[in-house]
Amino acid sequence: MKSKIRDIYENTMVGLLWCLCYLIAILPRCVRYGVLTPFVAFILRSVAHYRYAVINKQLHDSFPEKSDAEIDEICRRYYRHLAEMIIETLSLAGMNDKRRAKNTEFNLTENFNEQIEGRNFIAMTSHYGFWEIALNLYLATPNHHLVVAYRPLKNRIMDKLLHRLRNNPATDVVPSKQLMRHFIANRHGINGKKLVVGLIADQNCPPTKGCCWHRFLNHDSLFFDGGEQLALKFGLPIFYMELERIEAGRYRHNYTQIYDGVEEVAPHEITERYVRCLERTIEAKPEYWMWSHRRWKNRPGADAKYYDNYKVKE
Repeated sequence: MKSKIRDIYENTMVGLLWCLCYLIAILPRCVRYGVLTPFVAFILRSVAHYRYAVINKQLHDSFPEKSDAEIDEICRRYYRHLAEMIIETLSLAGMNDKRRAKNTEFNLTENFNEQIEGRNFIAMTSHYGFWEIALNLYLATPNHHLVVAYRPLKNRIMDKLLHRLRNNPATDVVPSKQLMRHFIANRHGINGKKLVVGLIADQNCPPTKGCCWHRFLNHDSLFFDGGEQLALKFGLPIFYMELERIEAGRYRHNYTQIYDGVEEVAPHEITERYVRCLERTIEAKPEYWMWSHRRWKNRPGADAKYYDNYKVKE
């Protein structure tokens, strides 16, 4: 009985929040990005001081060569970007294929279609730009069914809301722990289409057996290597997806192939290639990465393995 009452309450709250999101989504663009976004940025930065200490420290540690004034400017632009992402996420309630296509450009690698024809493949991105728009990948790959891994939120109402905002007939949103099982069960295709697996691969990874430390933004950093493991096990090509902001609400998907599914590589080499691509992206425009997450909570132990120049140091 309690579970039924809880479900009714949660579904009601999700419905109400969805209506709020839809009302924001149908507002004129000038209101969403010219009024709401600056207002939310002001609240986050000047009123709530949202995770300012975390953001400031991580920026200083990552870019020790930059002056305090430069770090302050990156921090200011980051709060503006964070506010913009909040408005864009809520605006997903009003998204359809036509609107998605209008807001997305694709810069594909040479021979991209030939490289993925009749094959499953992996697209690895990060918490850079507006990563929810990475779901628009299905517009560029009509012969593939998109499977996206995500980490469920502890707040069940927000988790259900985000799941509804991301929902799309061309996409399966799968909890990260179930991704391998889901892929194996459907590796021959869904509705006659091959699979493209979308991974956000820059989360703060906890130390686990066999994981490798990479030097990233002046820190010793751990990265999930699920993309590499999946690619090597099933011979899948991997593309690094960079989300380049064109203007508020509009992004360009830039693709770089980092593994062709056949090449012999050293352990952790594919992940290292991803790390280097991501680092170059962040260094070019750091304000678009998610600095308010605690990125470097873990520290390497005495037995940590480091990756350097495609060789693992014991």
